[in-house]
Amino acid sequence: MQPVSGSKLLIIAVICGALAGGAAWLYLKSKEAQYREAYKPPVERKVAVIVPRKDLGKAEVIGKEKVAVLEVPAQFVPSGAVLAQDWKKLDGRMVEAPLQKGKPIAWSSVEGSAVSRFSENVELGKRAKTVKISKVNSFDGLLRPGDHVDLLGSFAATDIGLQEQPNLADDVVMTVLENVVVVAAGREDSSGRKYETFYDQNSADGFNMNFSTVSLMLTPQQVARVELAERSGDLVAVLRHPKDTSFAKLGQITVANLLEPPPTEKADVVLDANGNLVGRIVGDNVVDAQGRIVGKVVDGKPVTFDGKALGRVVKDVAADDPLLRVRERADVVRDADGKVIGRVVDGKVLDADGKVIGVVRNGQAVGLKGEALGKVERNAALDANGRVVDMSKSNAQPEAKSRGSEQQVVRDANGKIIGRVVNGKVVDADGKVIGVIKDGKPVGLEGNSLGKVETALVDANGKVVGQMGEVVRDANGKIIGRVVDGQVVDASGKVLGVIKDGKAVGVDGKVLGQVDKVLLDENGKPKDDAVRVVRDASGKVIGTVVGDKVLDAQGREVGRVVDGKVVGNDGQAIAGAQVEVQQDAVRVVRDASGKAIGTVKGDTVYDADGKVVGKLVDGKVVDANGNVVASGVSASVQSQSSADTALAAGDASQEGEAQQASRMVQFIPGGTGKNGIIPVQNIRVE
Repeated sequence: MQPVSGSKLLIIAVICGALAGGAAWLYLKSKEAQYREAYKPPVERKVAVIVPRKDLGKAEVIGKEKVAVLEVPAQFVPSGAVLAQDWKKLDGRMVEAPLQKGKPIAWSSVEGSAVSRFSENVELGKRAKTVKISKVNSFDGLLRPGDHVDLLGSFAATDIGLQEQPNLADDVVMTVLENVVVVAAGREDSSGRKYETFYDQNSADGFNMNFSTVSLMLTPQQVARVELAERSGDLVAVLRHPKDTSFAKLGQITVANLLEPPPTEKADVVLDANGNLVGRIVGDNVVDAQGRIVGKVVDGKPVTFDGKALGRVVKDVAADDPLLRVRERADVVRDADGKVIGRVVDGKVLDADGKVIGVVRNGQAVGLKGEALGKVERNAALDANGRVVDMSKSNAQPEAKSRGSEQQVVRDANGKIIGRVVNGKVVDADGKVIGVIKDGKPVGLEGNSLGKVETALVDANGKVVGQMGEVVRDANGKIIGRVVDGQVVDASGKVLGVIKDGKAVGVDGKVLGQVDKVLLDENGKPKDDAVRVVRDASGKVIGTVVGDKVLDAQGREVGRVVDGKVVGNDGQAIAGAQVEVQQDAVRVVRDASGKAIGTVKGDTVYDADGKVVGKLVDGKVVDANGNVVASGVSASVQSQSSADTALAAGDASQEGEAQQASRMVQFIPGGTGKNGIIPVQNIRVE
């Protein structure tokens, strides 16, 4: 075999290498194409659906000019959406529920078939009436089917049975109907020509029209009322929010009313258990500061949509009351000029951006370099911009000035209050957590004992102004001593006796009197003019606290106070309930006729001279021999001064009780107007 030369071998090697490289390149390209195909996003399939060009209201008939075609990814097409290919089936159908611009139309939102009669959309039991309205209030083309309006009427006073106003215009404006639904609106141009469908691209709203008529959904009685009003005057339709359920107390407004100052605006508001503003009451809605409906008023009580109590109602709050500007409460630091420079969170001072700028030490705000930052203000009322609201000028809750709430505090071995109990944690004066409650005892973060838990009275600013303590009353209800470490001690510190089996026994073995819980002031002296009451989340008084029992107005036990919490007879904590102390107040007992017969301290009733009348038991006053002195009695909390007056005079009035609301009736004075309208006036029954 003839040997191959080196040059030939080189050529063969180069060719083979080229072939191998090409094969490798082709292989890699095929793999690349394979991977590209594998990771290529799937082709998104889109579906063409029908959507409104603008918001469509109830009772509007769908036409080609009101809709458009929109391609939507198939996975986002809602069930029952009208496809573009089915447009001919949709054309001419009437809207049953309001439709939003750009949102796919569902078959369930329109009539089952094309409608040729407007009457098919009139609710059963109601009537559709077309009403002529003034051009002055035309909404610039913004009125749509489904909107809610009020109808006001402008009349001549003599036409509706009122006396003519000397030297003044004879016009009267009054409410004809409120909160009625628009089912159609007619339009006309400036020359009076009517258009059902008209577009003007040069106008702001696309119509440039004035409404001349509106078709309203009314009851037969409302139809008659509107018909009479139309014949005697001019009607004006004013737009309102569809969820607004309030009714205006307009009455009859004449030109003479314009000479009087505008009426003072007032509002009923809802406050939570801490006195913070929840919202205003508008109709039967509770509306918060942002205009959102957060609850309803049911049977006079504000509740959330799931039925939970929102708070208590405060009526007739002035429009300029500082309470209405409050958005939240917080511990803040104010500089020398009164400007809020930070908030206190867990003992630290944070600025508006949440940056730590200092700490609170011994109640003082100190900067990171040790400089004084300003004054710490607890539970400050803040407006929407974080500014402090001066609540001293608020008249919304004057009774709260004499009230304080009971809270649990921790005292050290020296009797000094070192913190408050908040949600199972011990928080010091700087707002810093220094311990927890474990097995009913306060324990520091390092496991050391902090002292003991007691109940104290805390004012609206979080300041401890007193505490609850046990005292001993004699047979006449007079406090003769205070219970200290199981002993009965008088005002001079002399030991009078001891507590044995829950009773106060003197050194001679005789019973000294009855043990009762009362408020002690900052110096530990008993205050006998304070009443402990329990309020639920709505602010309603559930009962008064006697010892650890919660008693209703008839003296029946309805709950207990356990570890600072109000527990019902079923053993369950009453949500939102808290114990408050009303100072300068007593419980006044009244008989079935409302006559004041005495005051009750503990469960004992005393007359105006301080003599024992008996005990309050289950709506009865029973004397020491078991005889019923009075039945059908009840006890209510009153100020000390008004109680003294009532007892001295045998007054049957009850302070603090809601007065019976004035009743209004419709009165027909006689005679008719020019067009047959019978004048009806609202008068108050006195």
